[in-house]
Amino acid sequence: MKLNLIKWKPMIAALPITIGVVLLKTGIVHGLGYDGLVQFSEIDLVITGGIFLIGFMLAGTLADYKESEKIPAEMAVAIESIEDTVVLAHGFKSDFDLPAQKRQLNEVTEAILYYYAHRETEDVVYKKIEEITSIALHVEQTKIGSTSSWVKREQTNLRRLFSRTTVIKRTSFIATGYAFLEVLTIVVIGLLLITRFENFITGIILVAFFTQIFIYMVRLIKDIDHPFEYPVSGKVRAADIDLFPLIEYHERARRRL
Repeated sequence: MKLNLIKWKPMIAALPITIGVVLLKTGIVHGLGYDGLVQFSEIDLVITGGIFLIGFMLAGTLADYKESEKIPAEMAVAIESIEDTVVLAHGFKSDFDLPAQKRQLNEVTEAILYYYAHRETEDVVYKKIEEITSIALHVEQTKIGSTSSWVKREQTNLRRLFSRTTVIKRTSFIATGYAFLEVLTIVVIGLLLITRFENFITGIILVAFFTQIFIYMVRLIKDIDHPFEYPVSGKVRAADIDLFPLIEYHERARRRL
């Protein structure tokens, strides 16, 4: 079985800081002979406050994250629905270039994927989505029921989904909350360094545990808050949303060209 290192990336990234803090604590106790200033029981309220803030920030970012998980699949469904409608209209009245319309839809999908991979701009994607109107016009000219309105409805859905993506991609959840969380993490680690433990081994374990948890959670929350940060290949990182619905549709559509 292949080991999936992606899920362990935030934990591994936090390890150097944790090791550094443990070494610093060891140096303070054994190198400087300084046992500590406060008891562990005296800082438990600070640690509890930090855990509460982590829970608050995690709950806030998870709301957008759960919504983000649906976006790639809903985009793929919208574009493929438009393609199906175009094929239906062409079967009813083949007086327009079907391959050209499919290529145009393929360019829409490609532009969205390139945007996620930081290789295309928002303006280009919006322009590609706007050009779907010309497809609706070709469908309307076939006079086959309300197919053109269906194309326009899916175009609107696609534009709405992409607009929501840009908002999630360009904004963060409560910047002041992040600042406070980072400061509180530094305070907790600082207090752990000057805390006096009855047993040195127990102290090192607690220092390593709380340092790792706080650093890991700060990194994880930041990853969750920016779920669209990956290449077009679809190789996700840590908390990135998988683009496989769009990528697989793109591959199917290219085979149908």
